[in-house]
Amino acid sequence: MKIEAILFDLGKVLVDFDMDSGVRNLFARCSVPRKDFEEILWDKAWIRSYERGEISTEEFHAYLCRTANLAMELSEFCRTWSGIFAPDMLVREQVLAALGQNYPLILVSNTNAAHAEYVRQNYPIFEYFDHHILSYEVGSLKPDARIFHRAIAAANLPAEELFFIDDREENVLAARALGMNAHQFVSEKDLILALRDVGVDVEDEQ
Repeated sequence: MKIEAILFDLGKVLVDFDMDSGVRNLFARCSVPRKDFEEILWDKAWIRSYERGEISTEEFHAYLCRTANLAMELSEFCRTWSGIFAPDMLVREQVLAALGQNYPLILVSNTNAAHAEYVRQNYPIFEYFDHHILSYEVGSLKPDARIFHRAIAAANLPAEELFFIDDREENVLAARALGMNAHQFVSEKDLILALRDVGVDVEDEQ
């Protein structure tokens, strides 16, 4: 089937990030051992609840202050927690703009309110997308089918007419299981070749 809409992941596809730097900067303001801090920070019950929007940034911050003795006000926490993102986009604006002239673009991301707001304020990404399917807003995390179904509904197209791009193999496989065309992101150049292979005409002017 002909591709009629294109779906992008955010982190490690449109903008890079270094989570280790965020962990180091937060840990520097804690009074527990590094191992304990990482176990607290990445506790699946808490981090998944946060990224599903079941708890707020304020609640997640309070949890870290309480359990890891994080000595950091909320505003500083948001800046530090969001300081993981690299300044340059991995996919150029002109590529998004060119695709957006001919296809609906849909953002499908596992993220949280603090990170989404930071990206919204510091990168010209959200303006290129017709729909934003964000885990903390829809209550579901990739590779769960629910978030993909929300994206398919937003596209208002059969899954077979969608092209999904993500850096994580499990998310690519989950999209394919629902009938979507899906590509594991490595680089912009590789992505452009993959798009052309499925009949999407995209210019590659440096």
